[in-house]
Amino acid sequence: MKGVPEIVAAQEILWDLFMYGVALFMGVLAAEACKRIRQSELIGQVLVGIILGPCVLGILRPSQVFDFISLIGALTLLFIAGLETDVRTIMRSGAAATILAVGGFIFTVILSMPLVLLFSGSMILAIFVSLALAATSIGITIRVFADFDMLRSWEAQTIVVAAVLDDLIVILLLMPIVKALGAGTISVEKFVEVLVPAGIFFLCMFIIGVLFITYIAPKFWLIKTRGGMFVFSFSFALLVGFLAACAGLSPIVGAYFAGLILAETDLKDDVLTEISPVAFVTVPIFMINIGMKINVGVAGEALLMGLAISVVAILGKILGGILAGKFHKNDNRSSYIMGVGMVPRGEMPLIFAEIGLVAGVINGMWYAVLVIVVLITTFLTPIVLKYLIMGGKAPHGKGDKGKT
Repeated sequence: MKGVPEIVAAQEILWDLFMYGVALFMGVLAAEACKRIRQSELIGQVLVGIILGPCVLGILRPSQVFDFISLIGALTLLFIAGLETDVRTIMRSGAAATILAVGGFIFTVILSMPLVLLFSGSMILAIFVSLALAATSIGITIRVFADFDMLRSWEAQTIVVAAVLDDLIVILLLMPIVKALGAGTISVEKFVEVLVPAGIFFLCMFIIGVLFITYIAPKFWLIKTRGGMFVFSFSFALLVGFLAACAGLSPIVGAYFAGLILAETDLKDDVLTEISPVAFVTVPIFMINIGMKINVGVAGEALLMGLAISVVAILGKILGGILAGKFHKNDNRSSYIMGVGMVPRGEMPLIFAEIGLVAGVINGMWYAVLVIVVLITTFLTPIVLKYLIMGGKAPHGKGDKGKT
């Protein structure tokens, strides 16, 4: 006969099963509603977490099961991001994409850091938040370009490459210092303590990548088990994520580099196709879990700060677009299109917000601020971008040279 602890544990598992089902069901309904009004699905999923979470209706609540599924969702997102990264394209893209990425990154950090410092009084928090805000999510931007049949335009291609570079810069700069920031002080010794193992990890990734691409990937076609190649690839991402965690980095960094390695193999397209079901049932939980952790009690103060920081976050990317446009001698509208195209903050800042909250770098209010910035930039971008594109003929100009 089962004892009380076993019965309680079984009931908790059943409740987690119920919450998981409710979260997935409501998440897909919210995503569908947002898609019909031409907004990002993540807005609806985060709102589901807020409304059904402990601060409002209390139907959903944080749990170890939800945290685990959420982690798998974050790893899957970064694994896919790595798979979709073409290093050769980045290297061939020219100076314009680099200036767009680096310019937007620098302007965002320069503009947002003093404001966050003013609000918080903490340089540690200001560094973390400003770096997190520099990451870009271009899913919405690409959707708008697709609506106007402009995916092959010079502006669209430059934005895609710049966004990849943008996220890569943020990952490489932010993740190695999260541990040092979480300690509460910044010093040369602490940065060395973090950067040395991180450097060893990146060196190991290079060696593993060469060996994997040269010797292991060509043998994958010998696997006859159904789904064997995908299972091997995904387990590779999880194990590299574990190695990243051992080096003091977030597991998502390892998943991203695992994706980068696999992107250089013939397995890329097959893995991207087969990983979709995993993303469908884990990524919404990651988004909903973010909403569940937002404290509605601090929403008023967080909203005001989120609005102010959204302004400088948007301005930073637009200035990066203007800088890239001037370099390439584009007209003003084309420059604004590139800048606005880099404005959305989506999954990446949300992932960093989660990491910062767990590491104790940010509190619940600043967690909510980052989410608010993501929601505002995600909502405004398609409206402004469509207006800019429809302001005249499709923006080719000098960009015709970049068409393929």
